[in-house]
Amino acid sequence: MPKFSIVTPVYNPPAEALKACIASMKSQSFGDWEWCLVDDNSTEPHVRKMLTRAEASDRRIRVMFRDHNGGIVAASQDALDLATGEFIGLLDHDDALHSTALHKVATRLASDPTIDYLYTDEDKIDENGLHYDFFRKPGWDKERLRGQNYCCHFSVFRSALLDKVGGFRSGFEGSQDYDLILRATEQARSIAHIPEVLYHWRSIPGSAAAAVNAKPYAYESGRRALEEHFKRCGIDATVEMKLPGHYQYRRRTLVSQPLVSIIIPTRGDRKRVWGITTCLIVNAIESILEFSTYSNIEIVVVNDVHPDGSSIHAFDAPKDPRITVISYDKPFNFSDKCNVGFLASHGDVVIMLNDDTQVITPDWIEQLLGHLEDPEVAMVGPMLLLEDGRIQSAGHSNKPTPSHIGSGESGDAYGMWGMYMISRSLTGLTGACVAIRRSVYSELGGFSLDYPINFNDVDFCFKVLDAGYRIVWTPMARLYHFESMTRVLSVSEEEIGALERRWKRYFGSDIYSP
Repeated sequence: MPKFSIVTPVYNPPAEALKACIASMKSQSFGDWEWCLVDDNSTEPHVRKMLTRAEASDRRIRVMFRDHNGGIVAASQDALDLATGEFIGLLDHDDALHSTALHKVATRLASDPTIDYLYTDEDKIDENGLHYDFFRKPGWDKERLRGQNYCCHFSVFRSALLDKVGGFRSGFEGSQDYDLILRATEQARSIAHIPEVLYHWRSIPGSAAAAVNAKPYAYESGRRALEEHFKRCGIDATVEMKLPGHYQYRRRTLVSQPLVSIIIPTRGDRKRVWGITTCLIVNAIESILEFSTYSNIEIVVVNDVHPDGSSIHAFDAPKDPRITVISYDKPFNFSDKCNVGFLASHGDVVIMLNDDTQVITPDWIEQLLGHLEDPEVAMVGPMLLLEDGRIQSAGHSNKPTPSHIGSGESGDAYGMWGMYMISRSLTGLTGACVAIRRSVYSELGGFSLDYPINFNDVDFCFKVLDAGYRIVWTPMARLYHFESMTRVLSVSEEEIGALERRWKRYFGSDIYSP
């Protein structure tokens, strides 16, 4: 039994592209492989000649010629049926593998016998042989896979897993690999990523690499593959394509309707928003009550007061029995105020919310709660927009140091590889709006008092990661964040030093933002 079986459906590839594909397989530094090619009754005469010649030149190359054209799924499954290897790799007929691809994959597989699926980074090759669009992929992220087939090339599966899930399926032409990856990763014991470009996707006229609209049927197949994935996972969701190959899903129902505690620290400040002097805390509460479609909430306002108990800035909160206002007469400490609000709350989920925010998406709470139904997820955050519609935060990255993703970009931007359009795992979120499971907040001791102004959210996110939980960001929930309206942005050397002493091991690398 060979270590690897590479499967390739073939139909009328350009001669030069097929030649390069063959050369890339024969140049592999790791030799324990077989290559299973199935020609789907190509009409170009050079295809049979080249495949016959390749098979004769190397006993590891096996070729099957179909007597009628059955489509890419049929040809892919025939190639898979020929395979005898322990692991199966997918290679398109006009693409190429790096000469060390199989060697590096074999080395990684040897390091962990539980790996059932592995993927690598990739790039594209133009008609002149120039490499471009280097796709440095994130570590394994099932949330991102639900928005795009980011794993794609180079995908390697344990053959026993493919036997279990049933191989390729008809009805998903053009996204048959996406459907296969979704089903395989649902049942894989562990999944690995090699952060190296080991696959070269060739851009030629008519290919998906050259034009995203080249195969519209493929994107519809991808949407249906996702719909079935959600059904298998017990998630009631609708799926729509936001742009070719990029999908958004919206949960229609939740498993439960937990009480959600929205905790808002405030001083009662008034600032100009869109040219109108506004009491920020009143505006935030009114937007929640007016626009939110989720009703099982309580709002806990932690208000700064003078020693005599009078408000620093008096305000009139809307009259609603779900609103509680708590007085806070200590020196300003944002972390402590959040913790005080938490202790006064009762919800199974808490949403930490700045007072300088305003709801945009009516079902923002439902979208955050939906991700928290996954027991691996501890925190979820939304897209936050500035007053002028630009992005304030699309989550945090740790490269080179903790900072906002997308800050200052258009709120309508797709982002590199469409990352602003899809839900995905991250290493951090801004505390301006974040939903946290109550049990996790208690387990991790809440926000650290060592960070009274800055980095309390960064510190908490690192605690979440250290505890083995995941953090998710979603564009399906959006709020305005009128950043810095309540205080002057400043970071002390003491705060930076405290963060570095505790968490510097996280700085400079980020598996979700490579």
